[in-house]
Amino acid sequence: EHAATPHRLGPSVARDLNTRARRIGSARLWHAISLPAPLVPREAMGGNRELEEGAGLQLDWTKLDKVASKHCDVVPVVVQDSRSGAVLICAYANEAALEATFKQRVACLWSTSRNELWVKGATSGDTLDLDDVFINCEQNSLVYKVTPRRKGACHTKDQYGNTRVSCYYRRVAPTASGSLQLSHAEPVCPECPVPPAPETVNRAALLIAFAAGSVSAALLTAAVLRQRR
Repeated sequence: EHAATPHRLGPSVARDLNTRARRIGSARLWHAISLPAPLVPREAMGGNRELEEGAGLQLDWTKLDKVASKHCDVVPVVVQDSRSGAVLICAYANEAALEATFKQRVACLWSTSRNELWVKGATSGDTLDLDDVFINCEQNSLVYKVTPRRKGACHTKDQYGNTRVSCYYRRVAPTASGSLQLSHAEPVCPECPVPPAPETVNRAALLIAFAAGSVSAALLTAAVLRQRR
């Protein structure tokens, strides 16, 4: 992580390298060239970071009591990606929401917390286009088959700052002590930079330095890379 020693280079080049190294620092040059964009911390969108991102189980066993207290006639709705089969959301719909779903051809639900129509994507842009609607045998729940207009469905964001594809991004599993614990089970972000192989980094770093019109910077980068091996 240090610049090359001057005795390996010509005097004029060595002086130039030393000047550049002091000005920008060889470590900073390496980081600027080779490292992908830093990850952003996961942020809770609903105001409770531990609930949405933590490892502790906080199941709301009183959810149905809360829904009943609103005195709104609803049924559960599972929203499923038509292409992948992934469950995106589990929510509720009433007669008005189902009617709006067919009329607008997008997933419309009923917010039991706000007691109002919830057109998915109306504010976030993550609209879910309707493909089909299924009903269960007892006619007390629905499945919306949808195609996401963008790539996200959940109101939370992952560590890359992208809207999550599904609200079901954590796995529940027992620990050695017998308690239940959550762990993130998200796939690697397909649009985020993937660190290339070392050989690719070496070539890319030299090309970038040369493209910037600085042979001296390229020599400095090559020296740094040799010392990192």
